[in-house]
Amino acid sequence: MNSWRYMRLVVCALFVALQASSLAVLPVWAEEPAETVAPRALKKGEVLIKSFNPGYTNTGEFLELMKLPEDELSLADLTVNYITSTGREYLVHTFVEGNTMVGESLLMRLASSAEVTEAEDYTEVADVVYTRNMSQSKGRINLVFEDEVIDTLAWGLEDDDSFPAFNTKKPTTLVRDPEAEEVEDSFGHEEDYAPSYDPEEPGLRIDEVQEEIVEPKCRGVEFSELLTYFENTSAEQFIELYNGTEEKIELDGCQLKYKNKLYPLSGEVTAGGYTIIRPGAEWGLTLTKNPTSSNILEIIDADGEIVDSLTYTSGQKKNVSLALTGHAADGSEIWTQTYNPTPGAANVYQQFKTCPAGKVINLDTGNCVNETTLTTTLAACPEGKYRNPLTNRCKSYATTASAELKPCAEGYERNPATNRCRKIVSNDGADYEIVTERFEEKREFVAIWAIVIVVAAGIGYIIFQFREEIGEKLGRRKKA
Repeated sequence: MNSWRYMRLVVCALFVALQASSLAVLPVWAEEPAETVAPRALKKGEVLIKSFNPGYTNTGEFLELMKLPEDELSLADLTVNYITSTGREYLVHTFVEGNTMVGESLLMRLASSAEVTEAEDYTEVADVVYTRNMSQSKGRINLVFEDEVIDTLAWGLEDDDSFPAFNTKKPTTLVRDPEAEEVEDSFGHEEDYAPSYDPEEPGLRIDEVQEEIVEPKCRGVEFSELLTYFENTSAEQFIELYNGTEEKIELDGCQLKYKNKLYPLSGEVTAGGYTIIRPGAEWGLTLTKNPTSSNILEIIDADGEIVDSLTYTSGQKKNVSLALTGHAADGSEIWTQTYNPTPGAANVYQQFKTCPAGKVINLDTGNCVNETTLTTTLAACPEGKYRNPLTNRCKSYATTASAELKPCAEGYERNPATNRCRKIVSNDGADYEIVTERFEEKREFVAIWAIVIVVAAGIGYIIFQFREEIGEKLGRRKKA
């Protein structure tokens, strides 16, 4: 009996233990992983400039952004641009995929400032560091998203929306007043302002994004012909692409790059075929018709690699295209100007323009002239004239001196050097015999007496200088 009761107690204990373990494990089984909410895409007016200091105070140069909604916002493709007082624009920073603004403010500091260089890690003092210095008394900062300025801050400019310039003798920070109703009151200079930043709770989260592997698409496409010098409108311009492969190439995903701007390509190029890009309103692209400096066109593949590039400079002409006409021995391309543009077809080199009816090309000048001016059979020039090789016209020979010259007038004679008449110089003593005089002895005589005079003058000068000493010596002799 006792053993039976003991067995029942053991079974009950095991049952209770199993029930307890099942209850303990059940919450773990029921637990589901928390859902990860992707940051929302940015909209205009949701991220603004909060403050800016050009580094005149002891806080160093910084730019502070603020977020209005509570949502976490993706800052991908948001750029910070700086425009100088002369209008030159610089890219300060670009936020990339995986940059999410999580805090109410985001602090950016200049990388060369003491606050950053003295820190072991820049995240101790800022969310982002940038290298482009904006410490100017005049300028403008633009926040740009999807090619649109979503916020701006100007100082020291003559623009209507510009605020007073910074003063190096009185350092301040331009700080936004979020409650200001008027634009002119939205920013003000504050002497004592410190940007908010907590390294434990940064305003920016940087997530690692798995890069998508993109296969190249338009390898094999190359520039073939270009016409930029239009006569009436830019619609006359064209860019010709050629597919030198044996397969059709889809251009979707590829881009045309010109003056640091990208223009998406579309369509296809058949094997061994051509396609034409005509700039205009549809593209928002106009090529410089005759640039003073080098302009570069590039084909960018879907994976971001440069497929082909073309550089054109000054010297473009009306109705003349720049065409690829061959390759040199080293494989380099040969580009020449042709007066026969062929958009969408094989290139044809034509050295000179096509002349209208009744005119032919002058090979020396490249201009169209009347046919009669270049006829090969010309009538002989009349006697006393010759044909000028430059003008092809008859011209009189230059007059030369006659073999028989007119006699000179009385009292004149002809100069054999110039063949001109000159006055005869008269000689009153022409009737007397010319006697040759020798001056060697006279010169010797004069020279001897000149030496005697110089020596005598020297002796006299010595006697004069030492007259007292000589007198004393003579006196002593007389006494003796």
